[in-house]
Formats: sequence, structure tokens, C-alpha cells
Amino acid sequence: MRVPEQISLLNRFIFLDWASARLIAGWVPAAKELEWKSELCRHMWIDMTCAHRLLERKEELAANAKIHIPTPQIQTFLQDVAAADGFYAFLAGWYMEVKTEIIHALERLTESLDPIFDAPTLELITELLPKKRDQIEWAKRLIHECVKDPATLESVTRWRKYARDYVRHLNGIDGRGDFGVTAQPAKPLVEAYGPAPKKRTMPDWLKKGDFDHPPEDVRDNLKIFMWHYMTEIQVVDPMCYVFYGMDDMPFEFFVDFSRHIWDECRHHQMGVRRLEQLGFDIKQFPIPFVEDATQELEHFYAELTMFGESCSFSRKKKSMDSFYAKSDIISGMTAEIDIVDERTHVKFGKKWTPFLYKHRLQDDRSLDDIVRGIMDRRFAEAAPGSDLSKLNAEERSSITHFAFCGKIEFKNLVFDKL
Repeated sequence: MRVPEQISLLNRFIFLDWASARLIAGWVPAAKELEWKSELCRHMWIDMTCAHRLLERKEELAANAKIHIPTPQIQTFLQDVAAADGFYAFLAGWYMEVKTEIIHALERLTESLDPIFDAPTLELITELLPKKRDQIEWAKRLIHECVKDPATLESVTRWRKYARDYVRHLNGIDGRGDFGVTAQPAKPLVEAYGPAPKKRTMPDWLKKGDFDHPPEDVRDNLKIFMWHYMTEIQVVDPMCYVFYGMDDMPFEFFVDFSRHIWDECRHHQMGVRRLEQLGFDIKQFPIPFVEDATQELEHFYAELTMFGESCSFSRKKKSMDSFYAKSDIISGMTAEIDIVDERTHVKFGKKWTPFLYKHRLQDDRSLDDIVRGIMDRRFAEAAPGSDLSKLNAEERSSITHFAFCGKIEFKNLVFDKL
């Protein structure tokens, strides 16, 4: 295979993995169980990591890192196959048909490569294929359980056939299959539920709550921090709306943001694990969830990174020191790893917030001015009697970001009791 043809195929696989991450993000809010949301976000990160690794190889071959839409037909195919009538139907069509065909196409590529000339590409694909196969096995297990319901079985079967026939119509996802000439299948006459459903789906067992009323078992002790970590899953759906909805952002943004989203799932899992180790049933603990998680994308990202995360370091560092001082090593490591991740997320926020505002909102303000604008809005919306409402005009105009964080931090935290 000549280098130009290999470059073209690598570009196609990069584009498909990038698209896969975004489409999965669009369906995360429809996933019912928190474990499913977490695993899908891990898949988003894996897909973006695969795309990034393939892009590095393409850049070696082509001396540029440009990513092109392979064909208009591929773009239409992705839009059509993603618009399923339910979560399980999407999962079946995307994973068991499209992702499976991507694996077959990568295997076809390896058969066309020279073991010496193309060894770097071969080594890379060999490394990535097991990760892709693991994703499909996960989806198979989930779908196997859900199709016990006749209506779900009908939906899954219908959408799998549609996706399978569409892939055959394209002669494989790479256009190099051996399917012969087949007509484009008619789209099933069903109403699309996603991607990006307006209302997100939550577990049946989930108790809705708020941060002002933590569970009694953790209210007056350090375990409240483990509950805080457990509740970080509530930001994942809004983040996935951002990931799916930002259709004009650079590739690098999605690489960074996929890691950010997966980290929030890991933090949730860290909190769940520690609470369960301490003997708690996490299904009895509330999580601050709202059904409608769609928000203004740019403002949500800025608020999350510049305030939600940037303002958390003081209390988390203090909790980490307290856990270690009391020989609770696992809780201390939970806080320490979270701090490491949050530092990276704040760096992402500083990097991408001005870009988002400039390119999506035509807002040329600096990061400092954007942060100041958010602070001013929060002052205007401050509840009577709150710390923010007590500041006069001069104090509001002169307050630093760090001092502002101190005003909006959680109150009445206890650091001397496990």
C-alpha cells in the first residue's frame, strides 16, 4: 500500500473515532444506570485516545495533522445511525454493528500493510484493537440483559438491521469491504430519542437531594468528602451535552475534555468505593440531580473549571491532610488523586474558556475578565443573607478570585472527626 492511501485510511479511522466519542457523549444522558454512564465516558476517552494516537502516526506520514471528513456519505451515515429511538437501540447499532465493522476495517488495513515499511502503523493498530473489542463485549452483555423485554428486543433488532444494512451499502466503513452493490436502507419510521435528549435518565433508586442537606451519617465528619466525590456523577450529563454540542471546536479540545469527563466518573467511583468500604449503602444517599441538564455550553464549562473546580482546592487539601493524620490512607489518597486531576482540569479551563467565548460567542474578553463577569453575575444573583450579599460595592469590585472562592465554599465542614 502506498503512503497516500494509508494516510487516507488513517484519516478515516481518526474521524470515525472522534465521531464515535461525540455520539456516545450524546447518548450518555440517556443511560439509566450510573455505572453505564461511567463506562460510556471511559469509552469516549478511549476513542479520543485512539484517534489521537492514529493522528500522530498520520502526521508522521503526511507531515500535517489535518483531519478531513472522509466523504459526505460517511457524515450522513453517522447522523442517521446515531438517531435511534432509544438508548439500547443506539447501543446495539453503534457497538454491535458500526464499531464491529470498524474493527474489521482495521484488520483489513493490517492485511494490506508491509511488515517492515509499515511496522509503526501495524504495532499501533495491534495495540488499539483489544480496547475496541472490550467495548463491544461490554455492550453485548448489557444488551443481552435488556432484550428480555419484548419491546426493547424489537427496537434493538430493528436498529441493528438498519445499521448493518447501511454499512453494507457503504461497502464497509472503509469502502473496501466485499459486500457487493446494495441499496441504502430506508430509515425506520420511529421517532429519534437522541443524541442529546432534553431530559436525562436516572436510576430508579436514585434519591434526589442538594448539597445544603447532606446525609446525616456524613454531616458532621470527614466522610462528607466521600459523599461529595460520589455526587460528582451529577456533572457528567451536562459535560456530555457540551462534548456533543461543540461541533466547531478543535480536535485537541475533545482530547482534553474526554479525559476531564472520564475523571469525573472516576471521582464518583472513588467516593462510591470508599463509602461502601465503610459499610454504607450508597443507594440511600441522595445525589443533586435535575432532569433537564442542558445549559448554555460555554458558560457551563467556564463555571465548572474556573469556580466549581478551581475553588475546591483549599477544602480538599485540608481534608487530605486530616485523613492522613488520622491514618485513613485510602480516603487520603482519594482526596490526593482528586486534587491531581482537578489541577489538570483547571489548566484545561484556562486554556479553552477564552477560546470558547471568542469563537462561539464572539466575546474577546480575557480569561480574567470572563471570570470577573461570572463573579459579578453571582453577586447580582446572591441570596439575601449569603456571604456574597453582605459585601458592599467597593468590596465586590476589589475582591480577588481566591477570596471569592472562600465566600462560595461549603460551610460548616468538620475536619477533626472521621
